[in-house]
Amino acid sequence: MKKFIAAIILLALSAGACFAEGLNISKPDQFVNLKVGTQRGTIAEGIAKKMLGDKAKTQLTTYEKATDVIQALKVGKIQAAIMDEAPAKQFVKNDPETLKILPDALTVEQYAIGFKQGNKELLDAVNKALAEIKADGSLEAIMLKYKEDPTAARPEDIDLHVGAAGGKLYLGTESGFPPYDIKVGDGYTGIDIEMCALIAGKLNKELVIVAYPFDSLFMAVNSGKVDMICAGITVNEERKLFTDFSDPYEDARQVAVILASDYAGE
Repeated sequence: MKKFIAAIILLALSAGACFAEGLNISKPDQFVNLKVGTQRGTIAEGIAKKMLGDKAKTQLTTYEKATDVIQALKVGKIQAAIMDEAPAKQFVKNDPETLKILPDALTVEQYAIGFKQGNKELLDAVNKALAEIKADGSLEAIMLKYKEDPTAARPEDIDLHVGAAGGKLYLGTESGFPPYDIKVGDGYTGIDIEMCALIAGKLNKELVIVAYPFDSLFMAVNSGKVDMICAGITVNEERKLFTDFSDPYEDARQVAVILASDYAGE
């Protein structure tokens, strides 16, 4: 009996040791058997649903912000996260011992600013301003600054052109998407915020920032609550059916984030 009990204990300890070694994830194909998390309403959610198939009903959890997805991963509510590469890199940079990005990108895409369909006058004006800040290097400088350090600016450092003669330009954004959109106290910073502030200046308008959950942004612009939306928004054919987009301002990729302890590679 003692030998039998000892064998059971040894088996349990061995199983615990195997579990401690992690899930041995090396590629997204393995996600079909994992609990996956994404930000609600994003391209990542669609990728996860396609990847999981019928299992998405029980294995996919969506969250309001990218930061919420990463927190869920850290505490074990999910086993893998799918999100845009730039914020993923920021999360891993902040906690490299805990988080790991799988090597292969899931998609390649482009970000653009969204408008209510038919608002051609504003779309054309924004495209002109966007071309100017690309040409003079100011957009690239903003991107480099925030990708190096998302805390590189304070809200009060960004000129929103308060009181501009051309009136107000209402921007809908989502505030938990570093390095593009970041809430700091009562204000906002990030690539999208500074870029849109430069564009507003070119249009001689005051930029007014209104934050929404990501999945509410398209409704906000199409209902006229805001003039345009910008929050690392990927352009695809489905979204083009109900939203007009500016010229792209950034190339992006969707990636998978897991716990470093679950990674099977080197």
